[in-house]
Amino acid sequence: MHHSPGVEALEAYSATSDSTVPRFVVENGVITSDELTAGGLRVWLTGHDPVTGEERGYQRLSPDADLLLDGTINHPKSYSIAALLHPELAAEFDALQDRLRGRILLTWQTELNARRGHGGLIREAITRLEVVELQHRRSRALDPHIHRHLWLNIKVLGADGKWSNLDSRVASRGQDERGSPCA
Repeated sequence: MHHSPGVEALEAYSATSDSTVPRFVVENGVITSDELTAGGLRVWLTGHDPVTGEERGYQRLSPDADLLLDGTINHPKSYSIAALLHPELAAEFDALQDRLRGRILLTWQTELNARRGHGGLIREAITRLEVVELQHRRSRALDPHIHRHLWLNIKVLGADGKWSNLDSRVASRGQDERGSPCA
């Protein structure tokens, strides 16, 4: 299986040998979840089913092709400090981020679309999308900063039952306006 430099960079950022990451599947407005190992994440990032290895739609092998879109659930750092000082606030803060994740995923399914055909002229409603979540407790500068990255896989299942690429132009417009793809 071909691995682009982007896949290798994501693996270095996200994976350790024995860890897993949660994968959220939104299908027809219902969210389910499971865990992906580092190997499963690697397969998932390349646009394949992480369990069966089945290819999902047409594979774009260009080194600059999008593999995923990164949306961030982010709050002021003062929230993180308050969560560190008060365990009951920490639990509520985590629950808030869980609720936000659910709303964001459902919004992505209804507001985004798949593209296919010559020049991406055909737009298709999405019936299934998949997101991996990375949770961080600190910023790159190592100060308290609880936030989550939602990695939206570029491969989505259209209402016609075919896998294709997400229309990243629509997602980018949402990111420009709100800071996270349609969040």
